[in-house]
Amino acid sequence: MSVKQIGRYEILDTLGRGAMGVVYLARDPLIDRRVALKTLRIDLDTDMAAEFRERFLREAQAAGRLNHPGIVTIHDVGEDREGGILYIAMEYIEGRDLKQILASGHRFRPSEAARIVADIATALDYAHQMGVVHRDVKPANIILTRTGSARIADFGIARLESSNLTVDGQFIGTPNFMSPEQILGRPVDRRSDLFSLGVVLFTLLTGKRPFTGDSMHEVTRKIVEQACPIPSLVDPELPAAFNPIVVKCLDKDPSRRFQTGAELAVVLATLARSLVRREPDDEGGTAVHSPDLETQTGEAMRPVRLPVEAPAAPARRPPPWSRITLPTPLTWEVTPSWAWSIIGAWAALWLVAGGLAVATIDRGPFAAPTDGVTRNLHRSASALAAAGDALAAGRLDAASAAVQVALDQAPGSPAARALAAEIGRRVEVERTSAATQQRVAELVAEGRRLYRADSFGAASARFREALELDPQSELAASFLDLSEGRQRQARTRPRSDAAPRAAVDDLDLSRATLATAQAKPGTARITVYFNAPINAGAIVVAVDGETVAEIPFDHSRKGFMGIRREGSGTVKRVLLVPSGAREVAATLIDDKRGPIGTGSFRETLPANSDWTLRVDQPDRFADASFFLVRTSR
Repeated sequence: MSVKQIGRYEILDTLGRGAMGVVYLARDPLIDRRVALKTLRIDLDTDMAAEFRERFLREAQAAGRLNHPGIVTIHDVGEDREGGILYIAMEYIEGRDLKQILASGHRFRPSEAARIVADIATALDYAHQMGVVHRDVKPANIILTRTGSARIADFGIARLESSNLTVDGQFIGTPNFMSPEQILGRPVDRRSDLFSLGVVLFTLLTGKRPFTGDSMHEVTRKIVEQACPIPSLVDPELPAAFNPIVVKCLDKDPSRRFQTGAELAVVLATLARSLVRREPDDEGGTAVHSPDLETQTGEAMRPVRLPVEAPAAPARRPPPWSRITLPTPLTWEVTPSWAWSIIGAWAALWLVAGGLAVATIDRGPFAAPTDGVTRNLHRSASALAAAGDALAAGRLDAASAAVQVALDQAPGSPAARALAAEIGRRVEVERTSAATQQRVAELVAEGRRLYRADSFGAASARFREALELDPQSELAASFLDLSEGRQRQARTRPRSDAAPRAAVDDLDLSRATLATAQAKPGTARITVYFNAPINAGAIVVAVDGETVAEIPFDHSRKGFMGIRREGSGTVKRVLLVPSGAREVAATLIDDKRGPIGTGSFRETLPANSDWTLRVDQPDRFADASFFLVRTSR
């Protein structure tokens, strides 16, 4: 592998090659994260290269706003000008795509195929609601993770419904999986993606493509003109319940297909649940039922005879409805005997119908679920419980294996899917936590070096970046306060009048040294924390009636034409106070409203103990509340 770096990404391995580029396994050195780096080399003339670069970057950036568990996340998009390479940095998924799995000769069970396509249909429905059409749905772009869930990738040629970069009439996509409107250059929408997904479903069920030929011209002609084969005729062992679903997906007329991915997902999930593997003696006990459509009942408006009004006073204006002329049949006189006869006949008819309905009620005995059904339900529940216990105990491998068993028995279970997602998140956190702490240590070390070199602005930036990665890093917070204080001193007095720097800059301020220095007997640490919704003010802290700290804050920032705008932010300061029985008081002062809250606490502060003084304010117009609690180091 000759390529070592593209952009800022370090190349680790080659994941795959295609006709237009290479996909690498790469490392982002900024946050030590592994990514899948898809590259594309432009070998066109200058004018076409500029147009294609703009389309590639802008369409990929638009697809990057998609955030869904079933869609591979796009982290970054850019261009390596030295190598003439465009690249997209995507989330790295440990798994295989459907093209690789099919090429290995693996045949999916019908329930697996239904569950996979239902997952992708749900993800596509989310993308369509965000205004993004994929336009290249195919097995190579669908990845199965280690937990068995399906993810769709490669929105690189996706089209925003409001975008005019990829205009209609362009032949973009993989021809074997394209819809008729794509081939004919007509406008495409979400239903085009569902046609391509129907081709994927046919391929997973039968192991063959619905439209084949000796040339690409013959394949595209069949997609446009020829009806799709019936899946159960291609594979006689395939359940016939898939036939209407596949035929509806592959209809030439978009108006006769499924209109949304959610509709297709519901149908496939219902079918997948009915096809879960059963016991040998229970094979005949499954069936697919379509729920009856909900009907709407309405009561016809009964004719009403308007009462004859008394002569109105000359000065009173008649109501508007008095001018309405009713049809003649509504004004006929009805003989009471006839009315009662009609009412009695209807009542008798309803009584007879009700009696027949009651007589035909099936009152049993009803057949109980078979032993096979009961065992399958028990196996799914037991596997889900075992996965939860293993996750709570920190045994991630065992939890992943158990939740996969539960998903196989109940593919549509929300609890199993949520647990599988949590297990995947925990695995990722465990993998990246050590790298994050290493990066925080590097940023703090670089910030200290810049601080000693009087580069207080650059040092503050390093400490802020460290706090973004680890908000609990007290070392970064302490140095950030020092750097910002030096910046304010430099702005308020001339350089020549500045006092010489204290020798504290040359001290060893590592975490171990700070812990040793601050743990001296007779002192306690109080961390003041305020997530401020107000723009500017101060927090005054007093111990035994004596002010020990006044912490000012100002979150205003420059806006358009230098006009300062109000904002909000976080205030955090660590104070050392004498240990023992103390009365700790705090007051929050708003620059506009004055004091807006005071809290007082009488506590015994042991030596070397840690406390948090938290100020809570629901919004900028509310009064503040104060809490003093002891924390562990």
